Amino acid sequence: MTRSARRPHCFLNVAVSLDGKVASVARELPSFPSAEDRRVMDQIRARSDAILVGGGTLRAADFPLRIRSRALQVRRLASGRPEQPLNVLLSASLRVPLTGRFFSARDVKRLVVTSSAAPKRLRERIRGSAEVLAWKGRWVSLRRLMNELHRRGVRELLLEGGGATNFEFFRQGLVDEIYMTLCPLIIGGAGSPTPVDGAGFPPELFQRYLLVAMKRVRSEIYLHYRRD
Repeated sequence: MTRSARRPHCFLNVAVSLDGKVASVARELPSFPSAEDRRVMDQIRARSDAILVGGGTLRAADFPLRIRSRALQVRRLASGRPEQPLNVLLSASLRVPLTGRFFSARDVKRLVVTSSAAPKRLRERIRGSAEVLAWKGRWVSLRRLMNELHRRGVRELLLEGGGATNFEFFRQGLVDEIYMTLCPLIIGGAGSPTPVDGAGFPPELFQRYLLVAMKRVRSEIYLHYRRD
């Protein structure tokens, strides 16, 4: 499939258990990835111009999407890029923690993309800490969002969930690469979130990717896929 020149290159990064879960059924902040996984995550984040999450992810884990490594920050600055990627929140309803860590971090620029159906009082409440795009209708068009990010200079977009948001990106054929860490544990639970939830695909629409790299570090496996 030929990727449109009018949208960023989009790549997903996720750590999963052996049974394909990203958190428990209670959706607590996952603690199972190792220090090595966090180091790799930093490298992947450093590649990006922007990092996007959905409202559900922010409700489960309220924190800014930062590069922790000072060396990686300095390398970005030396190349003429901002120290931290733009943080993009996609939430049609704005039912998110508006006074938490995500919105209070001073070293991160934020863009909130929502719909005109979100309460105006919530949109106005966050305008002091983030730029807000409120588009007409009840839903946010991902194609329009990708075009807007491209217009703003975002060429590399990192997708960090959650499952419902990821599904919509896959459904519209917008995910070009996948970085996945396979972690050595079982979480279980029919209701535990996975990297891609949503309505799911029928067999004829299964999304296919090619394995381009694999690395083992102790009991974790690091996988890198590209669109078939």
